Amino acid sequence: MKTKPLIAALVLAGATATAAAAGVDGLVGKSPSRLLKQDAAFAKTYRAAIQGQDLPDWTQRLAVGFPAEAVDVGGRMLALMSACNPQSGCKEERLYLLYAPAEKALTGFFFLPPNGGDPGDHRMALSRWIGKLPPKERSDFLLQRALQDAQDKAPGEAAAPPAAARD
Repeated sequence: MKTKPLIAALVLAGATATAAAAGVDGLVGKSPSRLLKQDAAFAKTYRAAIQGQDLPDWTQRLAVGFPAEAVDVGGRMLALMSACNPQSGCKEERLYLLYAPAEKALTGFFFLPPNGGDPGDHRMALSRWIGKLPPKERSDFLLQRALQDAQDKAPGEAAAPPAAARD
């Protein structure tokens, strides 16, 4: 008799996990600007996260962005995407986003990469979190990704997203 509720709970948990993974999979490969235009849940969550933040105008549109990818953070599949300031050729400002479609939760990190050629550059100290304070594993992931991307570039250079990601 008690096995039916247990089986139902397991089926529901499996369906929820599958739906969450499907939600992330549906975002993979799409640029942030495309998601703002075509995914109402993402757009609403993103707008709520940046509301009242002192951010540059380009963050309203996410016009130059890297396609979303699925990442595992703390055992949860999330969509990772980033966008950058097109006026600086993506060298000066970058926005990293982790989005959990099932939770309609977004963690963001507005990153000002340091100038590798200037040891006195402290721009990175002005970087900030977007939305609610993220769980440690998500903040660690975003910070690590931002620093890795900054180190992968030659001093003073940042890779621009593929032309297809520019809307």
